[in-house]
Formats: sequence, C-alpha cells, structure tokens
Amino acid sequence: MQIYAREFMRYMDEKGVKYTEREENVIKVVYSGDNMDSIPVFVIFDEDNDPLVQLKCWDVQNFKNNEASALMVCNSLNYKYRWVKFYLDKDSDIVVSIDAMIDQDTCGEECLSLVRRLVNITDEAFPEIARARWAQ
Repeated sequence: MQIYAREFMRYMDEKGVKYTEREENVIKVVYSGDNMDSIPVFVIFDEDNDPLVQLKCWDVQNFKNNEASALMVCNSLNYKYRWVKFYLDKDSDIVVSIDAMIDQDTCGEECLSLVRRLVNITDEAFPEIARARWAQ
C-alpha cells in the first residue's frame, strides 16, 4: 500500500472521519452540504508514490445538450475560485478538481483540509451551476 494513502487513512481514523478505500491509491470521502445532499470526493494518490494528490468530485451536474452553458459557468467559477478548477468532462458532467503536492509528515492533515475546501467550494458554487443548467 502507498505511504501517502495509508497516512491519510490513519489521520482520518484518528479524526473519526468515515471513508471508503476504493482502490490501493483511491480513497472516497463523502460529505453533505447546504446545497447538495451528497458531495463525494475521490482522493487519488500518485501510483508511483510521488508526493502528488488529485481530488475530484465527479458528476456535480450534467449538461447534456447544454454544453455551452456549462462552459460559461465553469469559466465564471474558475474566475471566482482560485483553489479548485471546474471543467466539463466528455460525458458533459461538471467536475471539480484540485491538484496538490503534499508532505509525508503532514499528508493526512493537508489532504483532509483539501477535501473540506473542495466540498465547501462545490457546495457554495452549486446554486450557480444549477441555475446555468436549467436556464434555457
């Protein structure tokens, strides 16, 4: 098992945060927010054990047949929020993502902080995303 993933799970166990180990290098943490019932964050550690981590929240909202609106709202949100990136994937879903370098000694704290940041920003941005989706 990966050093960084193991350290992250140890830290979450210590803090009482529930998670699911999806694969050897992928941990899923789910929170709920004021605007979204479920905000699943996938924490993806580098397979080569480099100090790199990617956090993703997939399927925030689907924009099938309304991709232009999705691109406009992603652009607006990317301008507004500096810690995350919003983009449209190949299935026309908005994805929210963070890429970071982490330190082995503080990996758990850093990753959980990034998870919470991604959750808070995604939840805060969701009303704007939903308005863009349903505006025709």
